[in-house]
Amino acid sequence: MNTASLDHADEPASSTEESTATKRVESGVHDDSGRLDVADRVVEKIAGHAVSLVQGAAAAPRRVLGLQFGQARPEGSASVSAEVHDGIASVQATIAVTWPASVQAVADEVRRRIREQVTSLTGVSVDHVDVEVVSMTVPTSAEPRVR
Repeated sequence: MNTASLDHADEPASSTEESTATKRVESGVHDDSGRLDVADRVVEKIAGHAVSLVQGAAAAPRRVLGLQFGQARPEGSASVSAEVHDGIASVQATIAVTWPASVQAVADEVRRRIREQVTSLTGVSVDHVDVEVVSMTVPTSAEPRVR
């Protein structure tokens, strides 16, 4: 039996190793904390809901073969696609804007809300949000016009 190996095995860790380990525990930093991957679909759902929170924005009307069917859907989730790579998302949203809201102001608020909601709920950073406005919706009035 080699006594040199026993001597080293029984020795305490060096003060440098010990202080580094103590600092990690005290600061709450752990090397083996794991990893969180957020799926593209999760970001899409959150971003779609975020659009519905913006006044003047609505889910775009459905389109089939380039033809629009129905009206904008203010209560529905907007058509959104997202790609997440290494904790950073790129989002594309297709929306309708209700008259007389400013298209630019609504698009800016949609971008802000999507960034805010995705980051706060998932921890994923959003590097850019593309907003495509495909429709301007004029609300129908319940009262007849007086001539």
